[in-house]
Amino acid sequence: MHKKLTYFIQSFIIILFAAVFLYSCGSDDTVTNTPPPEPVDTSDFQYPFTIGSYWNYTLTVSAENIRPDSILHYFSSYPLTGYGYTEILYDTVVQIGGPVRVIYDRLILGNDTTASRYYYSQNEYSMVCYGYRASTTASFPFRKLHNLPFGDLSGMNTLGIGYFSVSDTFLVITPPVIVLKYPVVKNTQWIMFDQGSSNISKKYISWENYHLDTAVIPCMQTQRIWSADGDKILYDYYSKYGQMKRNYLFKNQQYRNNLFITLGYYDEREEYKVTSFNIAAP
Repeated sequence: MHKKLTYFIQSFIIILFAAVFLYSCGSDDTVTNTPPPEPVDTSDFQYPFTIGSYWNYTLTVSAENIRPDSILHYFSSYPLTGYGYTEILYDTVVQIGGPVRVIYDRLILGNDTTASRYYYSQNEYSMVCYGYRASTTASFPFRKLHNLPFGDLSGMNTLGIGYFSVSDTFLVITPPVIVLKYPVVKNTQWIMFDQGSSNISKKYISWENYHLDTAVIPCMQTQRIWSADGDKILYDYYSKYGQMKRNYLFKNQQYRNNLFITLGYYDEREEYKVTSFNIAAP
């Protein structure tokens, strides 16, 4: 009797184990191990401002949400790729701001090469831009946006980001633009352009890491906000090594033919990513 009871208990345990095993194998539930979030250094910083510092970057322009389908073939060359170079060149003086430092930018896209020089000052409270000569509208760390219609699909005009011939005319930004505000603290917001009934502001949104080769670079995601225009979704990413990335989305852009007749609409995304840089010693 005792042997039969022992055999019954052993059999029951084996059957129970098999049932549990079969249930776990047949269950649709999967167990995933979510890795912990990557730590981000949130230390305050100022934009590097030493003469001789430089950055190389790529520009990728893509078209999204193209409508109607009848204009899709106009975008067959997308995405477009450009290559840029930015360098802090020299000190000079401008009438509106006094002593300033010049940051040069060159952008190559297809057969087009454009260049610009922007004029900045920086102190413990802010980095300020007073004006520029020519404009690639791709300049780091500040880009002056130009709203030009989408033209033909050759060269810089395809970007809708403003093609300007090289000029030595100094164009004043009035009032000067606060590009960065110090200290760099999440949720800090300030007005860049006051247009009366509307304004354009900047806001520090959140910290995130930018990966460049094996380097991990903490950046402050910064949004440029139009109070009266929700079709521009614009983010810049600043760090103690300079601007590392830019992600701009322009929604509901018009596609026009050579007679400026609107044939359809699309969303344009511009992504800038730094590929290498060197920060000169003070």
